[in-house]
Amino acid sequence: MTEGKLTALVVEHPPFVTTEGGDIAGVEGTLLKEIAANLCLELDYQVTSFAGAIEGLQNNRADLSSSNWTVNDERRELFEVSNPMYQSTMGVVTKGEGWHTVEELKDKKIGTPQGYLWNEQLYDVFGDNVTEYQSDVAVIDDVKAGRIDVGIVNNHANSWRLTQPQYSELTLETMEPSDQLPHTQQDALAVVLVEKDNVALKDGVNLVLADYIESGQMQEQFEEYGLDPQWIADPTEATTEPTETEG
Repeated sequence: MTEGKLTALVVEHPPFVTTEGGDIAGVEGTLLKEIAANLCLELDYQVTSFAGAIEGLQNNRADLSSSNWTVNDERRELFEVSNPMYQSTMGVVTKGEGWHTVEELKDKKIGTPQGYLWNEQLYDVFGDNVTEYQSDVAVIDDVKAGRIDVGIVNNHANSWRLTQPQYSELTLETMEPSDQLPHTQQDALAVVLVEKDNVALKDGVNLVLADYIESGQMQEQFEEYGLDPQWIADPTEATTEPTETEG
């Protein structure tokens, strides 16, 4: 978008993206710095909301976005999509209940962050019992306070977050696959979203991403934040094949 700069829209979403102290970091924040450096560009990142990042990238206000985005058919239509970075799973936060099935969550008060592809599916199954929040932290805080029974959040981000002492009474389980929640039935792959038709930039991102994974840098980032490296994807696997249920 700007000569000599790589313009990125990001969402403050540790451990994937963090901008504390005026420097971008985290699993994907570090990747963005690697992409800019390898393309001989200055990284110009702007922090926004999930909705703001999607809208801004659609309206040509940035070159790309990397903030724990998962891929579905609609996003393939709107953007160029990188090869996968890691698998992103649906996590269930409770106050020690250990619930992880659709049946166990029936009639419970459920919170989930805005912007997740599974939200529409949650409304279909749980109806008015679902409330959307502005962030994962807001969801988890309300589970802790007893204002809701369950938080449905990104498993990776919150396995890291729940190691913090203030959340010691909370537990995180992976949602059991269910045909009522198609998101749980196949791999949800996290990707970098690139401005539509900028295939050259997408190809550049894929080259840097492959090196980031194969060199062990992403594994180091996962281990630093207490994430399981088994979820790291094969960087040569394309994510362009359409599916009906991916979320």
